Amino acid sequence: MAPTLRTRTPLIVMLVVGVGLALLVPAFKRFGPPILINETVSEPQGFYRLVSLDSTQYRRGTYVVFPVPVAVRSLVYGRGWIRESIPLLKELVGLSGDRVCITATRVDINGTTLGPVLSRDTQGLPLPQLRGCFVVQPGYFFAASRHSEKSFDGRYFGALPLSILSGEAVPLWTF
Repeated sequence: MAPTLRTRTPLIVMLVVGVGLALLVPAFKRFGPPILINETVSEPQGFYRLVSLDSTQYRRGTYVVFPVPVAVRSLVYGRGWIRESIPLLKELVGLSGDRVCITATRVDINGTTLGPVLSRDTQGLPLPQLRGCFVVQPGYFFAASRHSEKSFDGRYFGALPLSILSGEAVPLWTF
């Protein structure tokens, strides 16, 4: 004998929850803060809230979001590192006045080693090779990962204009 439902309360609760979610999800997408999911290992994977900032509000040590630089888009998307139209999420490690030195083996910021510079990616294919020292100019930033030595970041494409930043990525839940 099949069990019978003696009350309609569970059905009503499920209906109310379903309708509530159907209304809340579009409202959150429209009016709530933008939520990003970082799937790459170059920075902590997880969920981030995107906060819009004025270019004078960015600080070293925060995570920032920006489009893949035009000069390296075919490389990034062509090698399948991320899907097209997905922006980069990296740590902001250099701002105006900071000295960046990139050698064949490492990148230094203001005399402190940030990490290695690789000549080949994980597939054995060559990476762009920037060499030399430069000072980050006003209106520019330098982004790199302290989280992963294999990150494709500023050590391969240099400093970028602050105007391209989409905002600061504030970690909500990372793993």
